Amino acid sequence: MENRIPAYMFQASSAKQEATGIRKTNLTFLDKTILSSARAIKSIYLQAENAAKKDLVHNIHPHVKLFSLIYLAVIISIANRLNAQLLAASLILVFYMMARVRIYQVYRKIFLLAFLFGFLVVFPAALNVITPGKIILNLITLDGPRQFWIYHIPQHIGFTLEGFQVVSLIFLRVLNSISVAFLVIYTTSFPSFIKSFKIIGVPDTFLMIITLAYKFIYILSRTIEDTYFALKSRLLGNIRSSNLRKLVGGRVFFIFKRSMIIYENTYYAMVSRGYRGKVMLAEQNRFAHKDFMALLVIIASGIAIILI
Repeated sequence: MENRIPAYMFQASSAKQEATGIRKTNLTFLDKTILSSARAIKSIYLQAENAAKKDLVHNIHPHVKLFSLIYLAVIISIANRLNAQLLAASLILVFYMMARVRIYQVYRKIFLLAFLFGFLVVFPAALNVITPGKIILNLITLDGPRQFWIYHIPQHIGFTLEGFQVVSLIFLRVLNSISVAFLVIYTTSFPSFIKSFKIIGVPDTFLMIITLAYKFIYILSRTIEDTYFALKSRLLGNIRSSNLRKLVGGRVFFIFKRSMIIYENTYYAMVSRGYRGKVMLAEQNRFAHKDFMALLVIIASGIAIILI
């Protein structure tokens, strides 16, 4: 059968050929900053969404969660055996599964932080120069042992079994500490978590400052992002850096000035109603039976980690 498709249909269009030769334009500094700000705002939304879930872990009293964070952090820091750290990691993973948190997304951040601060930083400790022991992987062989200032350099330099155990212990310790902190953050709303610091004697005024700063940064990020995209949608091409600096500076000054006016008026209204410098935060919900049970489980888990 004869092919009747026109020949020009098999040729690449000139527009496509020209597009292949165009280099991708690099994002400006503010574009990258806006994208990072958008990711931060998205993480705040996700944190608020996760904290609003209704299950056993999310409904635990914030005071119990703060106590658990401090208690488990101390337990993890004094556990000096790999078995204890592995047990702690397993228990924390079970708590994540009970909280129905997006484990893959959360642990991807946890492993990244643990790899940077708990593995790369301490990885040289696996060498026999720092941690003496039985060499399992020889790297360099010198003519003989040497003395450099106060350091003794052996003839054979390599990784030791004891060094790998030290690195593994520190890595698991950092991993478990970050995991516990993320678990509390992802299962507790920010205002409730801040209010729970009252049990360790943090002044109410300081807690109020943290809350207002948190909201101020959030509102400022949203305002700059909305203003920037509204301006960019009406222009063609990239915006000059000088105009971007004026835009950001103007938005920061506008938010700061408006905040000062609102806070001053709020302060005067509080003084007119009897404010004398003492901040009274709203009371948390009272302890329930599930909170006492959760506290006993946390204490028993810490004892099991120490005794294993």
